[in-house]
Amino acid sequence: MSERMVLLNPGPANTTQSVKDAQLAPDVCPRETHFGDVMGDVAERLARLVDPTGEVVCVLFGGSGTSGVEAAVASAMPADGRLLVLDNGAYGARIADIAAAYALPHKTLRFGIGEPLDLEAIEAELDAEPFTQCAVIHHETTTGMLNPVAEVGALCQARDVELIVDAMSSFAGIPLTMDGLHADFLVSSSNKCIQGMAGLSFVFARRARIEAMEPVPGRSLYLNVGQQFRFFEAQHQMRFTPPVQTVYALAQAIDELEAEGGVAARRERYDACWRALDGGVRELGFRPLLQNEQQSRILTAYVEPDHAAYSYDALHDHLYARGFTIYPGKGAKVGTFRLANMGDVTVEDMQRFARALGETVEAMGIRPLYGG
Repeated sequence: MSERMVLLNPGPANTTQSVKDAQLAPDVCPRETHFGDVMGDVAERLARLVDPTGEVVCVLFGGSGTSGVEAAVASAMPADGRLLVLDNGAYGARIADIAAAYALPHKTLRFGIGEPLDLEAIEAELDAEPFTQCAVIHHETTTGMLNPVAEVGALCQARDVELIVDAMSSFAGIPLTMDGLHADFLVSSSNKCIQGMAGLSFVFARRARIEAMEPVPGRSLYLNVGQQFRFFEAQHQMRFTPPVQTVYALAQAIDELEAEGGVAARRERYDACWRALDGGVRELGFRPLLQNEQQSRILTAYVEPDHAAYSYDALHDHLYARGFTIYPGKGAKVGTFRLANMGDVTVEDMQRFARALGETVEAMGIRPLYGG
């Protein structure tokens, strides 16, 4: 196996050595003013990526990305609220699971994994029943589909329904703003396109909305957006112990995003990586699950070969031995495996992967890939 593993899984993504090294900061008590300054600066700089006006704030939580989604759902919904969940992949389904875990009144509009959202059906549902919130995935990493969140947001905004957007694997990899998506809450994490280390999630919302949040009985103590924000504003620290080293790494990752030229420049690099990756994989005969216009160009699902000698585990292990990590598919109508091109990766990495995949196909003896 090569010394550097190229991660083509949908996060955590490859990080630079300097982001890794940032975790070696001197030990510090997380209650010290200095560390509060670091967290405050991180939150402010993240917020500017989705709202240049200063009206949107960023609330940090120690935890995986799902913790941030749970915090947004559990904190945003009033006691008498009702949530509409848009589900066309595993992560939309996960939001429905969160609502069910809290016994929140909700309805799930299921479109099928890998199927596009039907805006007319969403509009009809919003008109048929009273909802206070709607939740949608921006980049559904089950398949690599980029959902039309701005259009969904416009439908919600016209009906005074708050929109909660899971932008876990699109934030910092695709230029977006809260206003552009018509989003009231937006959630992401430190280990995807922002290229930090795993361990932090963050919730974006307008300051006035968060300041007005009050705890709802039966909801989470830890994952309370309003309480977390107000405590930091008053005490300059998190309510509970933060992942200190992960915060330092995220600060370095933001520095590197800015040095790269911001989100637009990162998107250009990701696009170039996707073209090299997708072009090389298709040249070998693999078929993508989605049409090009549906693709995020951050992650692509490919249909598994139907050859008798094929197995995902064998494909994974051959490629892992060559220094590449791939990822299995999840729930689509046909079997898939997934390849991401987020993180600290280059066009040359993608070209090397395509060559390794070609060698693997030959070694496994699975040509032609598809019958018929």
